Amino acid sequence: MLRNAIVGAFGVVFLLCVWGAAQGNAPWGAPIVFGVLLALLVFERQRYSTRVEGGPREPLVPTRERFIDPESGRPIQVWTNARGERRYVEEPPA
Repeated sequence: MLRNAIVGAFGVVFLLCVWGAAQGNAPWGAPIVFGVLLALLVFERQRYSTRVEGGPREPLVPTRERFIDPESGRPIQVWTNARGERRYVEEPPA
């Protein structure tokens, strides 16, 4: 929800900058900067999302790969499938 509010605010500022530049009251640099920032906000989620290329999803299976999460200090196990999808699952406490 916060992300949507930020994208909306950048959209309004972008439109105001374009309107001001079209009227001759502002340089065109500001709309370009806000346009680039708006595009980055909109498309950044797609870059890091899991891509599903149609068809049923293959089940994930646990691997022997484990590590300690540096932020939480908890053990993490890696799950993967034949398509190369990876999921990081926190191991339950012993």
